[in-house]
Amino acid sequence: MHNGSLIILLILLVVSCNNGHRRNDEKPIARAYNNYLYPSDVTGLLTEGMSPEDSATLVKSHIELWLKRKAVVNKAEFNLTMAQRDLVQKIEEYRTSLLIYEYEKLMVAQKLDTVVSESEISGYYNQYRQNFLLQVPIVKGVYFRIPRSSSRLREFKDLAHSTGELAYKRLVDLGAQQAEYTESFEESWLSFNSLMQKIPGNVDDPKQFLQQYKYLEAEDDRYFHFVRIIDFKLPGEVGPPEYVRHEIIDILLNKRKIKFLQELEESIYNESVIHNEVEVYEN
Repeated sequence: MHNGSLIILLILLVVSCNNGHRRNDEKPIARAYNNYLYPSDVTGLLTEGMSPEDSATLVKSHIELWLKRKAVVNKAEFNLTMAQRDLVQKIEEYRTSLLIYEYEKLMVAQKLDTVVSESEISGYYNQYRQNFLLQVPIVKGVYFRIPRSSSRLREFKDLAHSTGELAYKRLVDLGAQQAEYTESFEESWLSFNSLMQKIPGNVDDPKQFLQQYKYLEAEDDRYFHFVRIIDFKLPGEVGPPEYVRHEIIDILLNKRKIKFLQELEESIYNESVIHNEVEVYEN
């Protein structure tokens, strides 16, 4: 038997172990070795409005499946080595961990405060700014994709190579009219790698390129691609606060979540102690 199938069988054994005890107040409807199945174990299968025939078929199918599982699990247990039998304990530990995880996830979703203030973000950034060194270059600018069939493409190229604030304003206005697609990232940072995914070709040395040029252009069969770069930062520099904002929020929320779960665990434990539900026996 494959290990995967063996684990599944053992899980079934652990989950269904509550059915294994003989009950004095109820007559069993099936037995598999030392395990008993009772009417109360199958009543939850039936829903209001089911016909007697459908109910009987469903119960019969459930009983057959229960018997088959018990029979196969019994055979598996008989053939397990001592090392393999340790899987039962591991599965119970996994079940415990899974229950805790699901409960904690529910409590986090219901009660964890997920609002992070600007002061928290800026405070963390100012204290740990050296933890946010850039791994890739980032840029600010604007990107245009203009059809090569545009009647004003030549005019756009001339403006693209011009300098001065007026020329840049005319470039942006003309781009808005002629471009099939425009993306402005003048107020936000974009990784240079993400930018290059929009443009045919590649830049072998982004650091050298950004230090020397203020624009990037490329052409393919259908379009003229143009990027005007207005600012950049290189790897090794501290990432701007607006660029690492979401990373900081994730860090702060994770710290808050860890503290919340620690306090939740301590609260539940203290409550159990108060109600005498847990105790340590002295030798």
